[in-house]
Order: sequence, then C-alpha cells, then structure tokens
Amino acid sequence: MALRKTTSIIVKITIVVLLLLVNQIIFLTKVQYKCTEKINEGKDLNVYELLSAYQTHTNLWLFGWIVEPNTAELCFCKQFHIKHPIHLFHFPKEDSYLKSVKANYTKPVRLAWKSYSSKVSIYLNGSTVTKRHDEDGKYECYEYSIPADYSPGIIQIKGITMSETVFDYLEQKGWLCVFTDQRLEL
Repeated sequence: MALRKTTSIIVKITIVVLLLLVNQIIFLTKVQYKCTEKINEGKDLNVYELLSAYQTHTNLWLFGWIVEPNTAELCFCKQFHIKHPIHLFHFPKEDSYLKSVKANYTKPVRLAWKSYSSKVSIYLNGSTVTKRHDEDGKYECYEYSIPADYSPGIIQIKGITMSETVFDYLEQKGWLCVFTDQRLEL
C-alpha cells in the first residue's frame, strides 16, 4: 500500500515537471513573441501568458546560477521585491572590455557591451562603474550601480532568445520590482 502511494506521488510530480518543461519550451519558442506583439499593440496579457512569463523569470533565478550567479540573485530579488544593501562581489575571470574601462577612466562610465559574451556582460551591461578611493587615497575600489529594470526589446543570452518586453510588462504590473543594485568590487 505504501509503495503504491509513493509511486503515485512520484508519477504525479513527474507529470507536473514535464508539463512545466513543455510550457517553458512553448513560451520561449512561440508565446513570448505573441505576448510582445500584444504589449506593443497596447493590449493586456491573459492569465496564461502572465503565468508563463513569470515561470520563465522564475527559471532565470532558479537555474541562472549555472550561467551567472550574480544575475540569478538579481532576478530572485526582483521577483520577491528584495532591495538589498550595498555588498561586495567580484568576477573570478574579468572581461577585457571592463578591464579597459577600469584602466582608462576616472569619471563614472556607463558600461555597454554589444552582445552578452561573458558573465560580466550579462550582469553589468547598462550599469555605471565609478572608481572610489579612501580618504588617504591608498585604497581604491569600484562601485557599480546596476539598474534592475527591464527594457522593451529582444535579448539573446547563451543562445536563448528572450523578450525583455514581457518582463518589462511584469514590472509595470507590479509582479517584478525595479531598483538599482549597488555593488562594490575591491
């Protein structure tokens, strides 16, 4: 009896996971583009479209740590409306564009990559970096102001095409929060 009950639960969980996976594939291949068209025409999304977009955003923080942990954390904070304070971070392997900016500029600089080609570009694209010094000028660090705000448009990250327009719509409806993340790199 207990084995039959356990098997039944496992089968039900497997079916739910498969349905969510199929829904995610359908959303990424077709539905997100239809949602983008509806939004651009000024129409509202229906419940299925809203929940599918929310599922996609959930997957960004749930599985995004594999691609870029800082971005996954930012997506988590947006979804659960957590606006956290300044904290330290670093990238184990620095991007050549970022290294060039840090070496050649003393004023705040807005970072912009042409494509999402590295973990750094995924997380910091659109942010501002400012070089900071302590009072004695002995120590320096870099302060990043990272806008946690989606913009209408289509992006491609690691071969996956996503409509930021749909996430921007979720922000406007209050499903995702908007804030500026402050990070320090020593």
